[in-house]
Amino acid sequence: MKALEFFNNTRKECLDDLFDFIRIPSVTRDRNAVKDAADWLMKRLKKTADYAELLDTLGNPVILAKWDPQNDNNIHQKVPCILFYGHYDVQPPEPLDKWISPPFEPEIRDGRIYARGVGDNKGQLFANLRAIECIHQSNELDVRVIFVFDGEEELGSPNLEKALEKKSELFKDVDLIIVSDGPADPTWKPTLEFGARGIQTIQINLQSANDDVHSGNFGGIQPNPVWDLISILKTMRNDGGKCLIEGFYDDVFTPSKEALDAAKELNRNPEVYKQQLGIDYFGEELDQPLSHRVMFRPTFNIRGIQSGSVRGKAKTIIPKDAVIEIDVRLVPNQTPEKIEKLFLAHLGKISQKSERMAAVIDRCKIEFGASFYPMFTSLELQWTKILEESIEEGFQEKPLKVPLAGGSLPLYSLYKIIEKPMYIIPYAQPDEANHAPNENLMVEWFEKGVRTSIILLRRLVKEEIEM
Repeated sequence: MKALEFFNNTRKECLDDLFDFIRIPSVTRDRNAVKDAADWLMKRLKKTADYAELLDTLGNPVILAKWDPQNDNNIHQKVPCILFYGHYDVQPPEPLDKWISPPFEPEIRDGRIYARGVGDNKGQLFANLRAIECIHQSNELDVRVIFVFDGEEELGSPNLEKALEKKSELFKDVDLIIVSDGPADPTWKPTLEFGARGIQTIQINLQSANDDVHSGNFGGIQPNPVWDLISILKTMRNDGGKCLIEGFYDDVFTPSKEALDAAKELNRNPEVYKQQLGIDYFGEELDQPLSHRVMFRPTFNIRGIQSGSVRGKAKTIIPKDAVIEIDVRLVPNQTPEKIEKLFLAHLGKISQKSERMAAVIDRCKIEFGASFYPMFTSLELQWTKILEESIEEGFQEKPLKVPLAGGSLPLYSLYKIIEKPMYIIPYAQPDEANHAPNENLMVEWFEKGVRTSIILLRRLVKEEIEM
């Protein structure tokens, strides 16, 4: 395959170009730096793409690019069309004192590239782009390729859907979507993911009095908002980890046999989890298999609580207010909108238990924050075999098939416009430290990612595909 040979012969040049891209400090809220990164991409795209456009939004730009088959015989034929998604905005690098080398001055140490954004997501994005460039340079591009570059993924992609709506005609022939983002499986095996859980965040803010007061002088009179919030939360979850909100599990999907078989093949060892996490027992739904809890089941999690003062700043007070933050991980068929309704209905129900509980809930301020829909692609589709074989050839190892990743990605707006199967193929190793100091990407994994994408694009031509 000429494209693989071309890549092998230009590996140093490829890394140099990636380093130039990474040096642009495109932290999402730094609109000037993000625009610089967008301009860098546009300049790059114009060298090979048949179409490239920068779409202005209310926030950061969205970039679209398209490559048509180079073989004249294929231009008017129905050939597969694959869309790659990636984001070029990055997280802030702080705390800077935790970095061994400056975050925007990429450095290779022990076979790893250290820099902010190298794993999340510039390195993985660039692996897919470089694959297209190598195939194009070798005159071997016989499929249609579209790329979507997002400049606000780290904010939840608030302007992506509107930008894509304006160009919906571009996506009418897309057959499948590939996202290379996030780390591979903790077992260090290459990974093919078929979706990700969604999320709905909730904040309960209870101010029960005007001020903090002395816990002796007013103890027994002024209500404690922490205890009141605990009373509310105890009605929402039992000791076995089950959410008690009526209707919470009504829409939870039933995994197919193929999805269940894939989960079983992951062969998760409970003791490895305990050792990795430093725990002695497990949480959430204790009656569910462990693999199901991190994949097929929703969660109801308290992600934080704030009130009063503790440790070195502790004071003997009754605090005036308390805040609880919750995140609910959603599985297919669940929606953020329904979770909101069920949550509010539950509060209304328990407020009827007593006059005091009604007064407590009346004082609560409820806010619903970030929300992403769950994403899931059936394992039974024809693309599974092609993707699995491409990853195995590129990584020289059979990939793990993960039916549903535990985390959440803001990709529903992409799916909503295109409505085609979506797959996640991470090209970053499990310890990439994305969002943390010393974020890194192994050179070996980056290069295997480029090769995998080249192999995939070539395999799409060779396979018998029902179009």
